[in-house]
Amino acid sequence: MISYQKLSLLAGLLLCSAGAMAAPFSLHASDFHNTGKLPVSMGAGGQCPGENISPALSWKDAPADTKSFVLLIEDPQGANGLGVTHFIGYGIDGKRNHFAQRDLTHVTGYTAGTNSKNIQGYFGPCPPVNADVHNYNFTLIATDIAPDALQKGLTKEAVMAQLKGHALASAGLVGQFVFPKK
Repeated sequence: MISYQKLSLLAGLLLCSAGAMAAPFSLHASDFHNTGKLPVSMGAGGQCPGENISPALSWKDAPADTKSFVLLIEDPQGANGLGVTHFIGYGIDGKRNHFAQRDLTHVTGYTAGTNSKNIQGYFGPCPPVNADVHNYNFTLIATDIAPDALQKGLTKEAVMAQLKGHALASAGLVGQFVFPKK
């Protein structure tokens, strides 16, 4: 006969195992594969190649108590290694699970923060012409903050300060941008 203590221990182990088997929070892009090349069309335009078209992104398996998301796109090699924040969007409703192509460009479905270029909204890849491959990190953060809690135009540093103690999980992917050969 199994004792009550052994039965309780077994039930606890089963619960832990079920939690461990939950799918991880993940971020996906339909325009490129993780660690793959970003389409040239995503480039910032102007002095850079591209049309400043933001990618289609989707995510799944966010924590159940997610109220909103924050999305960052950063080039850690930008500004000669000091890093460049190309995009910061927050106030993304916790029920949302995707952005269509151009949504970030058109400021659709999020509150725009101010990026390193002092732009509110999407600013695509734009490494120096003579640069090697630049990696663009896409990070999606699930939070317990209400979607309307943060004011428009905050910098990355201001948003990160507000997230302390409120970040539930993160998901990410990396895309590489290379100037097309002429």
